[in-house]
Amino acid sequence: MKFYLESAKDLEPYDDPEANRLMQNYWQKIEKETDAKVTFEDARLKGYQHIVVDIPSMKSLAQIMKAIGYDLVIKQRFDQVDKYLTIRVYDDYIE
Repeated sequence: MKFYLESAKDLEPYDDPEANRLMQNYWQKIEKETDAKVTFEDARLKGYQHIVVDIPSMKSLAQIMKAIGYDLVIKQRFDQVDKYLTIRVYDDYIE
């Protein structure tokens, strides 16, 4: 199942993942340490692109949580233009 990947610290859209070190770091960790597939595709409104994670199983979701090291929350669709649900990384905690 595919999900948008979003950070609470750095909100989307992610027009250039190469320039966004935070999201690039998450992307690399997910691809390296899990069996989930990560892509960058046109999504939501025309002209916006987004990081999409294809998670094949609950085991993969647990692997992603472990690889990223933060809590994840699956958010419902914002409105009709959202193609996928969103996984938000809660990485903006104040400690």
